[in-house]
Amino acid sequence: MSAVKKATKIITVILAVILLFAGISYLFLKPLYYRFFYFGDRITGTISVTTDGEKYDLKASDLSATHDNEKDIKIGFRNEADAAAIAIHGGEYGPYTLMIHIDGIDFPLEAVIYQYNWYNISKFDLDVSIDHETETITFSSTAQVLSENGELDTENRSTTVGFSDGKCIHYIVTV
Repeated sequence: MSAVKKATKIITVILAVILLFAGISYLFLKPLYYRFFYFGDRITGTISVTTDGEKYDLKASDLSATHDNEKDIKIGFRNEADAAAIAIHGGEYGPYTLMIHIDGIDFPLEAVIYQYNWYNISKFDLDVSIDHETETITFSSTAQVLSENGELDTENRSTTVGFSDGKCIHYIVTV
């Protein structure tokens, strides 16, 4: 056997062992992966807004966010056909408040995503319906939280408030 073929065979075996070890490690050490090696956005979701039954086209300038009501944070924004997709890096314990500024509403609509563990991964769908005739705002959300052990928890919530309340807060994730 030539030296090149022998070296190729050794490298192939070493790579196969490394890949096998990595795969087995991922299966048994999933909590470590989601806690320390997940580099994606930890909070992602879609937001759709309707006013009096008509779709409201959200713009990036309509959204702002804070962490723990103090630190302004960056929001990734992509407008899709039926909803706006957002992404927040996350990675810190506590409440992330997403403020939606709608033309004709004097106060921001607030949606709170609470990270009970800094390493949780949250995905949500938020529907906001504004009815000027009844002067109500209805939030409806479905949230999925991937916990440290790889389990997926789902939570559905709904909140309705009146314009006269002067403040509108909806809690999306509290699991």
